[in-house]
Amino acid sequence: MSAISLADSERELWPIVRERLRKPGRMMALMRGVVGDTEVAAVVAVEPRGAVEPLAILTTTQEIADEISLCGDPDLDRLAETSVQAAKIGEYDAEVLVGAGPDGRRRPLAILVNPWLEQHLLVFARTLWRRY
Repeated sequence: MSAISLADSERELWPIVRERLRKPGRMMALMRGVVGDTEVAAVVAVEPRGAVEPLAILTTTQEIADEISLCGDPDLDRLAETSVQAAKIGEYDAEVLVGAGPDGRRRPLAILVNPWLEQHLLVFARTLWRRY
Protein backbone atom coordinates (compact mmCIF):
# COMPACT_ATOMS: atom_id res chain seq x y z
CA MET A 1 0.00 0.00 0.00
CA SER A 2 1.40 3.38 -1.00
CA ALA A 3 1.78 6.11 1.59
CA ILE A 4 3.02 8.89 -0.70
CA SER A 5 2.23 12.32 0.75
CA LEU A 6 0.24 11.02 3.76
CA ALA A 7 0.57 12.65 7.17
CA ASP A 8 1.27 10.43 10.19
CA SER A 9 -2.24 11.11 11.54
CA GLU A 10 -3.73 9.88 8.26
CA ARG A 11 -1.62 6.71 8.30
CA GLU A 12 -2.78 5.98 11.88
CA LEU A 13 -6.45 6.58 11.11
CA TRP A 14 -6.48 4.68 7.80
CA PRO A 15 -6.95 1.09 9.13
CA ILE A 16 -9.92 2.15 11.29
CA VAL A 17 -11.74 4.03 8.52
CA ARG A 18 -10.84 1.48 5.81
CA GLU A 19 -12.51 -1.38 7.69
CA ARG A 20 -15.65 0.62 8.54
CA LEU A 21 -16.21 1.87 4.96
CA ARG A 22 -15.05 -1.25 3.09
CA LYS A 23 -16.96 -2.02 -0.15
CA PRO A 24 -17.00 -5.76 -1.02
CA GLY A 25 -15.22 -6.58 -4.27
CA ARG A 26 -13.37 -3.25 -4.37
CA MET A 27 -9.91 -2.15 -3.36
CA MET A 28 -9.86 0.56 -0.70
CA ALA A 29 -7.51 3.50 -1.19
CA LEU A 30 -6.54 6.74 0.49
CA MET A 31 -5.81 9.58 -1.93
CA ARG A 32 -4.95 13.27 -1.69
CA GLY A 33 -7.58 15.71 -2.84
CA VAL A 34 -8.70 19.32 -2.56
CA VAL A 35 -11.93 20.68 -1.11
CA GLY A 36 -12.04 24.42 -1.76
CA ASP A 37 -8.48 25.52 -0.96
CA THR A 38 -7.80 22.78 1.61
CA GLU A 39 -5.77 19.67 0.84
CA VAL A 40 -7.46 16.59 2.33
CA ALA A 41 -7.15 12.81 2.51
CA ALA A 42 -10.00 11.15 0.59
CA VAL A 43 -11.11 7.56 1.23
CA VAL A 44 -12.12 5.89 -2.03
CA ALA A 45 -13.27 2.49 -3.29
CA VAL A 46 -11.71 1.34 -6.56
CA GLU A 47 -13.53 -1.12 -8.84
CA PRO A 48 -11.46 -3.81 -10.61
CA ARG A 49 -11.81 -1.87 -13.89
CA GLY A 50 -10.41 1.28 -12.24
CA ALA A 51 -13.52 3.38 -11.54
CA VAL A 52 -13.05 5.35 -8.31
CA GLU A 53 -15.91 6.14 -5.89
CA PRO A 54 -15.13 8.76 -3.21
CA LEU A 55 -16.49 7.62 0.18
CA ALA A 56 -15.23 10.01 2.86
CA ILE A 57 -12.86 12.82 3.81
CA LEU A 58 -10.64 12.24 6.84
CA THR A 59 -10.96 14.87 9.56
CA THR A 60 -7.19 15.06 10.06
CA THR A 61 -6.96 18.47 8.39
CA GLN A 62 -7.54 21.13 11.05
CA GLU A 63 -9.58 23.35 8.69
CA ILE A 64 -11.99 20.44 8.15
CA ALA A 65 -12.15 19.36 11.82
CA ASP A 66 -12.89 22.93 12.96
CA GLU A 67 -15.99 23.10 10.74
CA ILE A 68 -17.74 20.01 12.18
CA SER A 69 -20.60 20.47 14.65
CA LEU A 70 -22.07 17.13 15.72
CA CYS A 71 -25.86 17.05 16.04
CA GLY A 72 -27.89 15.12 18.59
CA ASP A 73 -26.38 13.47 21.67
CA PRO A 74 -23.19 15.31 22.67
CA ASP A 75 -22.02 12.42 24.90
CA LEU A 76 -19.83 10.56 22.38
CA ASP A 77 -17.98 8.65 25.11
CA ARG A 78 -20.92 6.37 25.85
CA LEU A 79 -20.95 4.96 22.30
CA ALA A 80 -19.09 1.66 22.24
CA GLU A 81 -18.02 1.45 18.60
CA THR A 82 -17.61 3.38 15.39
CA SER A 83 -20.91 4.87 14.27
CA VAL A 84 -22.35 7.41 11.85
CA GLN A 85 -23.71 10.60 13.37
CA ALA A 86 -25.53 13.60 11.89
CA ALA A 87 -23.49 16.81 11.78
CA LYS A 88 -23.37 20.29 10.33
CA ILE A 89 -20.37 21.48 8.38
CA GLY A 90 -20.86 25.20 8.14
CA GLU A 91 -24.46 25.46 6.99
CA TYR A 92 -24.52 22.06 5.26
CA ASP A 93 -26.00 18.83 6.65
CA ALA A 94 -23.58 15.92 6.69
CA GLU A 95 -22.97 12.48 8.17
CA VAL A 96 -19.77 11.92 10.11
CA LEU A 97 -18.08 8.66 11.03
CA VAL A 98 -17.40 8.90 14.77
CA GLY A 99 -15.19 6.52 16.73
CA ALA A 100 -12.00 6.07 18.67
CA GLY A 101 -9.00 7.65 17.02
CA PRO A 102 -5.47 6.30 17.27
CA ASP A 103 -5.20 7.98 20.69
CA GLY A 104 -8.25 6.01 21.95
CA ARG A 105 -10.48 9.10 22.38
CA ARG A 106 -13.83 9.25 20.56
CA ARG A 107 -14.04 11.94 17.91
CA PRO A 108 -15.13 12.57 14.33
CA LEU A 109 -12.96 10.41 12.07
CA ALA A 110 -14.29 11.14 8.59
CA ILE A 111 -17.02 13.03 6.78
CA LEU A 112 -19.04 10.75 4.53
CA VAL A 113 -19.20 12.02 0.97
CA ASN A 114 -22.45 13.73 0.07
CA PRO A 115 -23.42 15.27 -3.30
CA TRP A 116 -21.88 18.66 -2.41
CA LEU A 117 -18.54 17.11 -1.43
CA GLU A 118 -18.55 14.86 -4.49
CA GLN A 119 -18.89 17.92 -6.72
CA HIS A 120 -16.13 19.83 -4.93
CA LEU A 121 -13.65 17.04 -4.24
CA LEU A 122 -10.90 17.25 -6.82
CA VAL A 123 -8.45 14.37 -6.61
CA PHE A 124 -5.13 15.69 -7.84
CA ALA A 125 -3.12 12.53 -8.39
CA ARG A 126 -1.33 13.99 -11.44
CA THR A 127 -0.01 16.93 -9.39
CA LEU A 128 1.05 14.55 -6.62
CA TRP A 129 2.99 12.32 -9.03
CA ARG A 130 4.83 15.33 -10.45
CA ARG A 131 6.13 16.18 -6.95
CA TYR A 132 7.69 12.72 -6.37
